[in-house]
Amino acid sequence: MRPLPLVALLGLVACRRAPSQPHEPARPSTAAPAVAPAAVAAPIYRVDPTVLDHPGVLRGSVRWSGPRPSTAPMAVGPGGNPDLCGATQGDPTLVVAPDGGVANSVLWLSDIARGAAPDLSPVTVDQLGCRYEPHVLALPVGAEVRFGNSDHGLLHNVHAYYGYDDDDNWFNQASPHGLTVSKRVQRAGVARLICDAGHVWMLAYVHAFTHPYYAVTDASGRYELRAVPPGRYTLRFWHEGWTRRAMEGNRPRFSPAVETSRVVDVAPGGTVTADFSLGPDAVAVAR
Repeated sequence: MRPLPLVALLGLVACRRAPSQPHEPARPSTAAPAVAPAAVAAPIYRVDPTVLDHPGVLRGSVRWSGPRPSTAPMAVGPGGNPDLCGATQGDPTLVVAPDGGVANSVLWLSDIARGAAPDLSPVTVDQLGCRYEPHVLALPVGAEVRFGNSDHGLLHNVHAYYGYDDDDNWFNQASPHGLTVSKRVQRAGVARLICDAGHVWMLAYVHAFTHPYYAVTDASGRYELRAVPPGRYTLRFWHEGWTRRAMEGNRPRFSPAVETSRVVDVAPGGTVTADFSLGPDAVAVAR
């Protein structure tokens, strides 16, 4: 797991995994055993049209606040096909529009239990210009992802890991030009895509959900969730992080993903606006 960035957090906190504790052998005791608190199970999502008589809409934007960090391009070495991929490749981790909108952020309802059916239509991830397009993808569990290669004359390789570390393999498959590699998403959560064919700058993320209430911000930083059943929910926010921390071999590693949340109330037939802000000092602030 990558170390968390030392940044100020205004109003919300970034999620991180708790450090493991050293193991201590159990000691015998004559005291009565303590009663462990009951675990809080995540809701099991069910398709239920009865809650959609007067659905609401949840929309908003993600905007950059403050000075923008420099994102230097990566040099393409001899093993990265510079004749076809170019001498340099841009950093895909932070895409900010001229008006400050931040693309490629993911927003979703984490505790919704009933509502509309997920759309299981196939989704395409292309390899074009020696980059994954789109860079961030969200889709439901059970949907098929079709990986294409539009880079004529280039052999790519799609190596997918669950999570952020390279210790939970999803699949690893060669991706020749003109052929499609199809994989069905079987697990909720985030997966990380890289290329092992010398294109070490290639990076993308796939987010999978058990429900249809998620969105990826567009080029202007906007998102929208429709057909939301009335109720109170936890709206989660994710951005991959943009600070280049280190190099593992020739591959860059970036700062941890930013994750925050806020509570939203959706009234019957109502529209709720929930905006988020990213910046160099405030990691993520809900306005």
